[in-house]
Amino acid sequence: MLTGLYGAGFLGRKIGRAIDTPFVFVDDTPSKVGTVIDEHDVTNLEQFSRNGPSHSLVLYVCIFQPGFSYLRKRDQIRATYPGLDVRPFTELFHSSASGVLPYLFFESPTDLSEKLGLYEKISRLLNDDLSRSTLSGHLAFRLTGQFEKIVSTPRRDLSFLCDVLSPLVTYVDAGAFDGDTAEDFVAMTKGRFGHLCLVEPDPNNLSRAEKRFADLCRPGRITFRQEAVSDVRGLMGFNALGSVGSSLDPDADNKVKTSLLSDFDSEGQLYIKLDIEGAEIPAIRASIDFITSRRPILAISVYHRPDDLLNAIKLLEGIEGYAFYIRCHGPAGEDLMLYAIPN
Repeated sequence: MLTGLYGAGFLGRKIGRAIDTPFVFVDDTPSKVGTVIDEHDVTNLEQFSRNGPSHSLVLYVCIFQPGFSYLRKRDQIRATYPGLDVRPFTELFHSSASGVLPYLFFESPTDLSEKLGLYEKISRLLNDDLSRSTLSGHLAFRLTGQFEKIVSTPRRDLSFLCDVLSPLVTYVDAGAFDGDTAEDFVAMTKGRFGHLCLVEPDPNNLSRAEKRFADLCRPGRITFRQEAVSDVRGLMGFNALGSVGSSLDPDADNKVKTSLLSDFDSEGQLYIKLDIEGAEIPAIRASIDFITSRRPILAISVYHRPDDLLNAIKLLEGIEGYAFYIRCHGPAGEDLMLYAIPN
């Protein structure tokens, strides 16, 4: 039997270094095909399928990035190569590549099983049935590796949020990337808001955000700030990759200004979205007094670390009057968001 790892990028190479099974990389990038990466040949799907009858080939899809759907890719591959055994990378996480864990929100099923009681307590705090089914589906996906368990919702389908937003609300998008989430906010509110503040430390991402909003928003209604929300004010090393993977790194040579949540306060209703590549919990912890007194609406990314949701709820549940919702906006379990709405 021949094993293929589909995707010779970050995740595929990380898994490849962790397994002992002989394999080849399978990739669609023409410049990679025919090369050798980490001592493994790189081929494409057509060449891989020629290596024998389909029942003797196993292909693990090793791609996990925003907007990428394993289920859609699996169906596309099967349509062209009927009978090919296509499997998700999560099967390897639970077997021969378990040493890669933890990876983002993935952890060993044993470790996760020991926390299910804590998640049951969180479920009882949630304010609607869709939040509870979203959490249940996400946990089932993490336990089994089955993408079919995921319950996802479009980012613009947030009636519980729209119902409480003031037409003068200030929306602070911390970790704005290229402005895609802020654009969803503008569409969701039909342009009824006071001000947008896009906070993004990567200059290339921020430049793309400025171009995105050139025709979407009058200059007086939007501010762009090249900063990183953190747990301290000052300067910190930053890896500017020009992608969703840009993140703070104390060892990086490039420096970026870091700020606290309170540095983005304004009059009236305040709505803060935090998607800052795993730095969400320290940022909230450092600003908990500000959150307690100011009581902004919060949308917190809780998929960068296995315990992000547990830690976020632990920090916020003691603040009187917050209602909690959970939505997953990504087809592969990414963009799991905790929404905290003050009464």
